[in-house]
Amino acid sequence: MFSANRTPTIRQLQLFSALVETQSVSKVAQRMYIAQPSVSIQLKKLSELLGVELYHQRGKKIVITEVGQTVYNAAQQIANNFENLSIELNAFNGLQAGTLRLCIVSTAQNFMPRILGPFCRQYPNIDVELSIRNRKTVIERAMQNRDDFYVLSHCPDDLALNKVPFLDNDLVVIAPERHELTRKAQVSLNRIQHYPFILREKGSGTRTTIDKFCQKHNISLRQRMMVESNDAIKNMVAEGLGLAILSRHSVENGSNQGIVTLAVEHFPIVSDWYLVHSKQRKLSLLAQAFSDYIKNEISTMGLIVNE
Repeated sequence: MFSANRTPTIRQLQLFSALVETQSVSKVAQRMYIAQPSVSIQLKKLSELLGVELYHQRGKKIVITEVGQTVYNAAQQIANNFENLSIELNAFNGLQAGTLRLCIVSTAQNFMPRILGPFCRQYPNIDVELSIRNRKTVIERAMQNRDDFYVLSHCPDDLALNKVPFLDNDLVVIAPERHELTRKAQVSLNRIQHYPFILREKGSGTRTTIDKFCQKHNISLRQRMMVESNDAIKNMVAEGLGLAILSRHSVENGSNQGIVTLAVEHFPIVSDWYLVHSKQRKLSLLAQAFSDYIKNEISTMGLIVNE
């Protein structure tokens, strides 16, 4: 147990948390609006105060030690406690306040506004920090426990994460509206292997689902090009550059002019969207309210929801 004169300051814990999240002293200085030498001094004082090595500097790389990760987790809990206190104090005045931090994969941006809209109207005084990243970055942030929740498909099983499936993520085959396959009532898997495909990049949730599907059914798709944007893929399909497999949410969101969904054997590929949070993160009152909202009220939004 720390004595009063050995307790870290909130500022020191904030600086160290920023170091864990950015992996860079200079980025900590930019984020916290403090001179870089001052950051280094405060981080050194924190290590000396606790009597442990919190991180190692190897060239330009920052390596957080095991005890450093423990300190970071404790700092996150302290930050959550302060946020909960703020929410509770505001609640005495009939207010709900605080910041909800979400990090989602790019495909999820097609439906997140319809989820966040009613929630923000229910809690009009809250703030939402929404980060839209690729799947690799979302998983990295989840491992670092940086946000309240993450939204992605194909959540890794080997990480210390709580995950709740909350929304269908059916994948469908799309084609140009004048493609010869649009005249077929049913298209076989063997038939689509003869046409070029525009596919998402390796490592994306959509591509992972497709690769597993192809392996299961022993088929191989002819990749004409690999594109990281669903909207770009839809535009390329509309221009006749190939077929594609995308989330139904992506297909139905925004412009779908010039494309049609094909009735293909064994499609749609059924998968799920997950609401994820780190097991090491104690949910704030606001985060718990959002979790309850997702579990109890999403079925009223007209979205495609798991039974």
